[in-house]
Amino acid sequence: METFYFGRLNLMKGLYSKEKNITDLLNHGFILKKLNINYGIFNVELIKHDELGNIITGKLVKYQDNKKENVIVKDSIISQLNVPGVILGNCEFYLLEKTHLIAYNPYGRIISSESFCKNFTEIILLGNDSMLIDSQIHPVVEEFKFLEFLRSMKVLKKFTVSLVPSNPNNRDLWKAMDERLRNMNVSKYKETLEADKNEGLKIDKLTESKIHMAEDGYGKATGEGVSKDGTDITISTNEKESIIKKKIEQVATPDEKISSLKLVFDKINERFTKENTK
Repeated sequence: METFYFGRLNLMKGLYSKEKNITDLLNHGFILKKLNINYGIFNVELIKHDELGNIITGKLVKYQDNKKENVIVKDSIISQLNVPGVILGNCEFYLLEKTHLIAYNPYGRIISSESFCKNFTEIILLGNDSMLIDSQIHPVVEEFKFLEFLRSMKVLKKFTVSLVPSNPNNRDLWKAMDERLRNMNVSKYKETLEADKNEGLKIDKLTESKIHMAEDGYGKATGEGVSKDGTDITISTNEKESIIKKKIEQVATPDEKISSLKLVFDKINERFTKENTK
């Protein structure tokens, strides 16, 4: 089974130019070099889907310039040779052009979820001519889970949230906050709240809206405090356990994978259309 993680690719102000769209940025062939290790995006394809719209798929590949490998050089003789371009691991991804939701399958410890997000966005940035750019992948997490856990804490000592304006749309739960960021021409927003020494923080409606915005993939929220059993604890929307995931058979065809991933994509997109009943 393959496990796909879900996130949202946030492309901040200044990234797009007239000459390049997101497909071009992924397909330019730039290689990110880190000593003897390289990262690149390969096999980029544009798939047109009747319901999801344009889907950009491909693979983030981690490979080594030269690696000593055991090879057969003659009958019954094994020798070590320097083999160029040895693939260490690869992550398949499916990116929705319209909403920038992305599903990707980390490759164990070789390409972790954090490593995929970091290197994927770095490659995009290096493929653009403008210097006034930024790009991040924020995870999409189970709705309301972070807030519920935050409320269950005995004492909330510190709360931090970082946000980016939505692209392309928002939802009622955090529309006011999103429009405020847009009206102020904000590309990044960060806030840290620390409690009085004698009391814990109280989460108000405005702070709740910021948490919901982060849960939907437009930022990150972190809480530090004391749990009900007296243990010091830190929770975050970026934690692996919180990220929405989908298991798919490894032998599944691309069409079968898209059909399975669509179930989750639809569930996330429904957040933006349904009435809030919480």
